Amino acid sequence: MYKLCLNSRDELLVIDLQKIAFFQANGNYTQMNYISGENRLLTLGLTKIEEVIRISWPKGTPSPFVRLGRSLIVNQNYLSEISVLRQRLVLSDWSGNSHSLTVPKPLLKNYKEHIYKEYQAKINKEKNNGE
Repeated sequence: MYKLCLNSRDELLVIDLQKIAFFQANGNYTQMNYISGENRLLTLGLTKIEEVIRISWPKGTPSPFVRLGRSLIVNQNYLSEISVLRQRLVLSDWSGNSHSLTVPKPLLKNYKEHIYKEYQAKINKEKNNGE
């Protein structure tokens, strides 16, 4: 289980990163959104959150978090749909919890192509290992 511990002057916050659907910029703060629908405003900017995740994630283990533009970090483990035309990214736990996010077309197009290439590479690798 991957947890993040944020300590400020007045509070300590322990975050279960595996249950986070996305982080979204909100001015100088960051809105943290769990897949369950719970959310919380963090007193850190999105760049700082990205840095803390990178530092705290175990070395040698790929992080599922990816930055999309200036205002969004998503957990790819919950990725279920990308619609470039509707500018929509859907994150779901396939158990009734989902989030539909509006993302600019150029970002979604690039992200969609990247994800598709990753899946194709994974399939080709499995084919080659099976033969």
